[in-house]
Amino acid sequence: MKTNKKFNVKILFATLMAVMVSAASLHAQATKSFFDGKIITFLVGSSAGGGTDITARLIARHIERLLPGKPRIDIVNKPGAGGLIVANELYNLKKPDGLSISTLNTGALFSSATANEAIKFELQKFLWVGQAFDDAQVLYLKTSTPYTSFDLIRKANREGKQPKMGAQALDHTSNVVVKIAEQIFGLDFTVIPGYPGTPQILLDIERGALDGRAQSIGSLMTTRREWIKNGYIKMLATSKKKRDPRIPDIVAMEEIAPAGSKSLLNALYAGQNMARSVVLPPGVPADRLKIWRDAFAAMTKDEAFNKEAEKLGLEVELIRGEEMNRDIESTMRDKRLMDLYRMIAAAK
Repeated sequence: MKTNKKFNVKILFATLMAVMVSAASLHAQATKSFFDGKIITFLVGSSAGGGTDITARLIARHIERLLPGKPRIDIVNKPGAGGLIVANELYNLKKPDGLSISTLNTGALFSSATANEAIKFELQKFLWVGQAFDDAQVLYLKTSTPYTSFDLIRKANREGKQPKMGAQALDHTSNVVVKIAEQIFGLDFTVIPGYPGTPQILLDIERGALDGRAQSIGSLMTTRREWIKNGYIKMLATSKKKRDPRIPDIVAMEEIAPAGSKSLLNALYAGQNMARSVVLPPGVPADRLKIWRDAFAAMTKDEAFNKEAEKLGLEVELIRGEEMNRDIESTMRDKRLMDLYRMIAAAK
């Protein structure tokens, strides 16, 4: 029986074409992003218009362009309990597929240290996407008050008076920075917690119900930059390790802190790196976690993102998610730091 070589060549060609088409289809499926056409929910644990909300919206606008498939990101504000409401919700998602993220604030660390019954998560099990900003705080009082220097506050304290300071919660940086300043500089403040977010605190400062607060420098610049320009407030010190180039005339606490304050300052530095960091819930697949972390890191190098951040008065400084997780695990194991957090968060 003779072999039809021409027929065999046609069969071989057809087979090769089928294999190539199948391979191309498989490649297309492999390279098609999970995020194509998806909607991502970005939970924000503060009121609309506050510093946390503004930075979250900035991140959402720009990381949308950098995630494969260009999904849409919707902001959902759920203020209250210093951000613990969104932390609880995110952590306990039934389907951790990478389509829900949230901000996470320092309060989550202090609440973990104090075993706050309101928390429904294990902090170190969150998957950090990253931190995009150097979120140091500035302690300030209204210029019209008699509390415009540490010496004047001490004088008022001797007369039985204390500046009234607004805070979201006792374990939020708006309280923690004030309490650390009390201990370092021998001061006495009255902290009024329970505000849902920055806008409400700022409104009460304007009304005269509060004398001041501790607020992140970037948040102050995005919400009330005019207060700095027109002298409406007197900034006393920042929680940075060195002076902030945005407000170079304002001392860092470390510059003027007396000997023996190092442990308190270290507790503050370790905690504030968490402020407005972005997290995923435990259980998100490793490949999607990597996509998020890489896109987040790329965002902090993106020219358009940096220009808008600078315009808002924000200082961009990346801490990758992998590093954040290592730092949190280390902090949670440090008994001395955790004892300090318990002491600070319990102080009223």
